[in-house]
Amino acid sequence: MTLAAFCVANIVGTETFLPKDAPRYLPGKISILVLLTAQLGLCFIIRWVNLWMNKKKKRGLEELKARNGWTEEDVKRERERAAFSDMTDKQNPFFEYTA
Repeated sequence: MTLAAFCVANIVGTETFLPKDAPRYLPGKISILVLLTAQLGLCFIIRWVNLWMNKKKKRGLEELKARNGWTEEDVKRERERAAFSDMTDKQNPFFEYTA
């Protein structure tokens, strides 16, 4: 996805900074400002989604601990076991997203 965005940006960049707009290149600067503002908004949305998913995972882990009667030592052992299992982030109850 990053590579595709980089490629698209290189194509669009050559079309926004046109020689007729020299030396100020106002349309190009405006497009950069708009895209950076959109990027900032998307960063906050991704952070919110990651925090929300971490809270959801934490509730699920608490239910799992209560259901199985795990102590903190049991949780630590299960976390280590799950770390090297072939599970996705959705399957691994101990996985936490970076926020």
